[in-house]
Amino acid sequence: MFDIKRKMGGISPALLIGLFSLILAVLLYLFPTSPIAPPDGPNNVGFRTFEITNPSPIAIEGINYKDAEKIRLDMWYPAGDITGCERKSWIDKDPRLYEGFEIVAGYPAFLFKHLYQVRANSYINAKPVKLDRKYPVVIILPGWSSISELHTSLAELLASYGYLVISIEHPGACTVVNFSDGSSYYFLGTNLPKELPNMSMEEAVELIASYLAKDVDYIINFLKDLNNDEKSEFCDKIDFNSVALYGHSGGGAVALEYALKGKEKITAVILADPTTTPFPLEELEDGLPMSVLSIESEEWHKSASRHEKIAMICENTNSPSYCFRIQGTRHVDFAMVRQLSPLTYFLGETGKFMNKKNALHLIDLAELYFLNSVFFDEPISPLVQLIEKIPEFIGPDDFKNW
Repeated sequence: MFDIKRKMGGISPALLIGLFSLILAVLLYLFPTSPIAPPDGPNNVGFRTFEITNPSPIAIEGINYKDAEKIRLDMWYPAGDITGCERKSWIDKDPRLYEGFEIVAGYPAFLFKHLYQVRANSYINAKPVKLDRKYPVVIILPGWSSISELHTSLAELLASYGYLVISIEHPGACTVVNFSDGSSYYFLGTNLPKELPNMSMEEAVELIASYLAKDVDYIINFLKDLNNDEKSEFCDKIDFNSVALYGHSGGGAVALEYALKGKEKITAVILADPTTTPFPLEELEDGLPMSVLSIESEEWHKSASRHEKIAMICENTNSPSYCFRIQGTRHVDFAMVRQLSPLTYFLGETGKFMNKKNALHLIDLAELYFLNSVFFDEPISPLVQLIEKIPEFIGPDDFKNW
């Protein structure tokens, strides 16, 4: 009989172990399961999710869509004792989420199934801690087709420093929104504005942004109910004179829409590559009536029409306004897309800067320093020093005069 083992000289156990170790190392590199880096604030972080009534669901004629009667809210907050509390997975172990990623990103669902093993730094239903000051509120408006969890690093950082952070997951606007009754609502698609009947692109995006902007009112009313309920653990802990919006991409359009029309309720706005399509220049020529931080990716900065509007907002805002751009970044880099896998860089989804150690944390820090200057009367100098320190952070010529 032909002896393969003798012909090949045998395969040593050491070689097999080495080969297996190499394959395992490659898989762990491409599909990391290491925990998200912990925030450096003084507080633990609690996490809760809520389902609230959507007071005005819509049915859009022409695309056969009926809106959900609920909206999902994810909330991070400063927590006290976390003994006995479950540490949250970054991404829930839910096949519907992976299916949603496949639909939106176009990559097979199995590439995302390891993500539930990645641990965040939030503890489910941990008791909120009482601080010397009430919690300022930061409302995260994710980009269209995104999910709240892709802003976990920012939410946990802010919560660890005393902020209450709440993110909206509106059915149809996010990758997929799953409710406790088993219902699921998937992203309606990037082609939605083109599919809306008898509307220009600007009108369609305006309709979507103005509708989603109503969610901000629903959140504020929901938080007021929590704050006023004597049985609530959040009773009298929330500062409604200190409310900021953070909007990325399509969420930036929602933030702009609300800031322009519901301005009296908002103290500060952070715009990360906002969609400015529905806003004519004349609507932005007076800037915004609250403090603004605008951050542009290199990809967004290269678009003259987008940059012109963002620059107009910063230049014409009378309240303190700050802006900078980040070299080597793509539009998605304000969310935790690079955290999904290094493959996102090799496939051209994320920029070179995001390969830098703690890259997203550096962006999160810039936003923290801005908010601290607005709500806690801290100097803006940490933001200036951060821009000076990071070569890829490019501020305006006169940024040292901030």
